[in-house]
Amino acid sequence: MKQYKHFTVREWLCYLETRHQQEIQLGLERIKKVAESLDLLQLPTKVVSIAGTNGKGSVVAALEAIYKTAGFQVASYTSPHVVSFNERIKINQKPITDSELAEGFCTIEEGRGSVFLTYFEMATLAALWYFKKYPIDILLLEVGLGGRLDATNIIDSDLAIITTIDLDHQEYLGNDKESIGYEKAGILRHAKPVVYADKNPPKSVINTASSLNCPLHRLGIAYDYQQDDKMLEVRVEGDQVIRLKRPVLHANSIAAAVMATHCLQPVLPVSSSCVVDSLNNLFLPGRLQLINGKVATLLDVSHNPQAVNYLASYLKNLHWKGAIHAVFSALEDKNIPALIEPLFEIVEHWYPCLLTGKRAAKEEQFGAAFRIYDIVPFCYANPLLAYQAACNGASIGDLIVVYGSFFTVGQVLPAVCNTNQS
Repeated sequence: MKQYKHFTVREWLCYLETRHQQEIQLGLERIKKVAESLDLLQLPTKVVSIAGTNGKGSVVAALEAIYKTAGFQVASYTSPHVVSFNERIKINQKPITDSELAEGFCTIEEGRGSVFLTYFEMATLAALWYFKKYPIDILLLEVGLGGRLDATNIIDSDLAIITTIDLDHQEYLGNDKESIGYEKAGILRHAKPVVYADKNPPKSVINTASSLNCPLHRLGIAYDYQQDDKMLEVRVEGDQVIRLKRPVLHANSIAAAVMATHCLQPVLPVSSSCVVDSLNNLFLPGRLQLINGKVATLLDVSHNPQAVNYLASYLKNLHWKGAIHAVFSALEDKNIPALIEPLFEIVEHWYPCLLTGKRAAKEEQFGAAFRIYDIVPFCYANPLLAYQAACNGASIGDLIVVYGSFFTVGQVLPAVCNTNQS
């Protein structure tokens, strides 16, 4: 009997990480071949694909909450995870169990034959295998990287959402917004609607939508929002108005989710009150997550300049009275100075730290980046040590901000929760 039949989830993840030296390998031919052989391409459900530089997870969380509250069976596939891999694959907001995840990996491993699959491709097929086992009304697919050549794009969607487009992953997607927009617009399908969650979309998105005859619902034209310190008001197609408590999550993402429900209303009807109730109670771990205490902690997975600028704006609006400390790390392909600059005048004490893995930034990269700002902080061996040092250096009433990557937040979040519970 093959050894992997008895693997735990931890063993499966270790196996997949070590088996494939190349973590990212874009292209659909290999994964589509395996998906066809396992009959995973046709899912009897409505599918929403979500691409974009930032805010994808917030859109998924918003739609997940709305449709679950409305009584629909909702599946979601997201990445990366914050703490547990199982977070990526959910039905009705409940993560897949270890036993079903291990069974899914085993099924894909046996079904792939001699076809090479990356870690993300294996995960995507395991998710589709799991979703096909259950009666699902709507499937929310978060694109991993780009769109056109991403593993999730083997599935044809009924609605596409593009959140924002900014510079990130340029080595794979191109060096300008037009090129990146073209890649993300690859999730569009003929005559299917698309929601664009930002103003001034690249021409590449507009042209792709036009060539495919896709109804394009743009922020500022088909729908819009206004917000103040307390409220967010979303107006759709000139008549429907949704009034919400001002959310912590990106207003662009929340408004896009509302627009998406309008597009799907004929097939998945939801009431305005359902939308309001769902979004007023929305929470997403690691997204501007404030945990109060004698020393408060704010955790945010922002890992590109656009997201860090949003984090900086949020911090300025907090008007925090105590000192602000930052536990920060990043992957080596990131523009590290651009991740520091937005918080440079806000943060008083820095605690950079290293991550594990092939893609982790090196200590020399942090040193060079901080020297630009005439700062020479000590670089810690991991995020937990950096967070402990920040706690030791903080006074009552201070705030520790943890940001820079999912990995940074994922290592610190359980420790913060355990500390607050003890």
